[in-house]
Amino acid sequence: MKVFKNLNSSTYKYTTNSILIIGNLDGVHKGHQSIIKSAKKIANNQKSKIGVLLFDPHPRKFFNKHSPNFLLTQINERIKILGAYGIDYVMIIKFNKKISSMSPNVFCNQILLSGINMKDILVGKNFKFGKQRSGDYKYLLNFGKQNNFQVTSIKLLKTSPTLFKKTKMKIYSSTNIRELIKNGKMKLANDFLGNNYSITSKVIRGDQRGRQIGVPTANLKLKEHVAPKYGVYAVKASLTKNSKKRIIKGIANFGIRPTFGKKDEILEVHLFRFKLNIYNSLLKVEFVDFIREEKRFSGIETLKKQLKSDISKAQKILSK
Repeated sequence: MKVFKNLNSSTYKYTTNSILIIGNLDGVHKGHQSIIKSAKKIANNQKSKIGVLLFDPHPRKFFNKHSPNFLLTQINERIKILGAYGIDYVMIIKFNKKISSMSPNVFCNQILLSGINMKDILVGKNFKFGKQRSGDYKYLLNFGKQNNFQVTSIKLLKTSPTLFKKTKMKIYSSTNIRELIKNGKMKLANDFLGNNYSITSKVIRGDQRGRQIGVPTANLKLKEHVAPKYGVYAVKASLTKNSKKRIIKGIANFGIRPTFGKKDEILEVHLFRFKLNIYNSLLKVEFVDFIREEKRFSGIETLKKQLKSDISKAQKILSK
């Protein structure tokens, strides 16, 4: 899969007559997967490439730099997932003042027509673009008719009756998944995603208190990821070291560690039967299920007893 960050003659040659999906595709959840499936049907009939147009940073972050972290997937992770789904190219447009102030007409002419020259565009039915979000699906459809490319509106994918009964959420959407994660409903969030919610971050040095109580942890900051509910989770972690990838089961606590009077948020990951020094290594942590809420303990011995119970529960969850 090719990744383009500039619009020029070489990218134009590659993307001409392709099928283009436009959207942030944060999480590449089941709704996004449905759009990719629709694009593949068109591409197979026309023997065309499939591309995705992404914006970086996310427009929401651009317009509100002080907004809480909210991403399900950072852009590098999103690109990997899209490659695994058979996308031929990703076009990353830097979202800045110039792009945000473009009228829908200028965006369509400069970015889509002169820059990419696709044959078909697929967008969600609620798609908005251009200055003050003044462009929508109907505008894009009319522009396409005038300039010889097809625009298809993909209906939002409805959740299954089982998921709707559990969540009262009608559609697969990044917004709904964020709400599930923030409320500790990790299994349901994973059902919406079609895979486990994960965070990839560099292992940093902590106060080594976990090592002192016999439960050493790898500590990570969440960066731009949406923060899960404070509490303990069964997790699977993947680590690439010396070109070898390892999958390790474990348990993680996300929160502020009230027992020790801390206030800064951190993800502490205890990996079962693992002793390598992994400081400064990138660790991918997949959240499998929520075990319990974070709480303040009366002392170290009470905490150690609870951790033993947490580890036992996590092992049972991860053995399924």
